[in-house]
Amino acid sequence: MPGAADGERYRFVVDEAGFDFRGLADDELTGHLDAFNDMLDEVLRRCPVGASPWWGETECADGHEMWRFLYEREGPYTVSPDVRRRLALLMDRCSTWDSGAARLPDRVEVAGSELEAAWSVGYAMHRARAGHATACLVLPAADRSGWLAVTCEEGGAEVFFLSGAPDITHFWRGTFRREDVPESGFFDRAREAFPELEFAPGLTFRKFDGTYREMREWVVDVLGVLNDHFAGALAAHSGQPQAVQAELGRFGLDLSPESPNTRGKPRIMRQRKVEHEGETYDCEWHAKKERHRNRVHFTLPEQRLGGRILVGIFTDHLDT
Repeated sequence: MPGAADGERYRFVVDEAGFDFRGLADDELTGHLDAFNDMLDEVLRRCPVGASPWWGETECADGHEMWRFLYEREGPYTVSPDVRRRLALLMDRCSTWDSGAARLPDRVEVAGSELEAAWSVGYAMHRARAGHATACLVLPAADRSGWLAVTCEEGGAEVFFLSGAPDITHFWRGTFRREDVPESGFFDRAREAFPELEFAPGLTFRKFDGTYREMREWVVDVLGVLNDHFAGALAAHSGQPQAVQAELGRFGLDLSPESPNTRGKPRIMRQRKVEHEGETYDCEWHAKKERHRNRVHFTLPEQRLGGRILVGIFTDHLDT
């Protein structure tokens, strides 16, 4: 996974402004901290995470800073010592982003709401303005999620707020357009954005009837539906094609298997066979952008691939 590089460019930073526990009951806070710990642990397993040099000074309650919450027994909240200890250990694994890298705001607006002492949100906005999309890991109680507009006196940019580990893929998917990812980098990024898919060698946008940038957003949408919903729809409808088509059609995509007429022609069906790592796979399902052109062909979930789906063919159209 792309992480800190080029002299400290973090993709993920901890939103210390989200460590505001006021108004939460002890059991609610414990649940939110458990979820945050799981998310932070998951991201740290994949890449570096940045944190503000001053995150420990954040007031989690009136007159009570985060460092006291983590390391002192007395305080306004009764939370399991194990939960506190785990958060402290995870935060110790985070790197400190460079406070001298730029003049960063400590007060920002997120979707129109003002945040004080939001140093890492300001850092993420600064990186996004420089064309490097950045996600803020935030406690679920903060009620900030997805791509949100962040502004300050100097300007603004969209920042992704990550409140649960499953949303990591949605962050990566949103970077294709926001960073104008070129075709040469598409599949490296796609492996992070669509972890339930496998990509056959030789896939190229040049086989479509249209330019890379004309086709990219549609392909991202197709791969997102395949990654998130295809296997579940097959299981829910016992593999019945029409029912699967109808369910996935609610995402605005046209996905279907080859027709019985096409499947009855061995020569034509050979065009749907794809070699991948010494094995042959049948890419009988496809998504079509238009009635007569531009297809993405793929397999059913494959045991040989650990249950993943092989995306095998990009094409304007195959013989039928």
